[in-house]
Amino acid sequence: MSVTRDLFAARNRPFGVVLELDYEGAELPLTGASISMQVRQYAGQPGEPIGEHVDVPFTDAAHESEPGLRTLRVEPALSRATLEAMPTGLNAPEVGEADRHFHEIKLTYADGAQDTLWTGAFFLEPGVDDT
Repeated sequence: MSVTRDLFAARNRPFGVVLELDYEGAELPLTGASISMQVRQYAGQPGEPIGEHVDVPFTDAAHESEPGLRTLRVEPALSRATLEAMPTGLNAPEVGEADRHFHEIKLTYADGAQDTLWTGAFFLEPGVDDT
């Protein structure tokens, strides 16, 4: 059920996005489940992530207009302070270009089983307005 999707953020403001995943079939067993997001400098980077949202808010409901479909909606976020602290220069961007990191949004069921929901590049731009 994994979707590849690039995300974009800027160091000068908090990051937040709403992602929706439509799926067919029975409702997912989400009682006691959690969703998390990690950002790393590169896929497979060992150690602590450079950005993390441990308990991402989510909802799961019947699709608004398509019978038989359900929509899982997640809302990952990272603070401006977290984004400002992320390393720069790993992929040698030109001045003013975005750093390219990687993210994974993972669903952990109550029994410990896990599914990756979204994964892809996490582009972190310097931002313009620093107020």
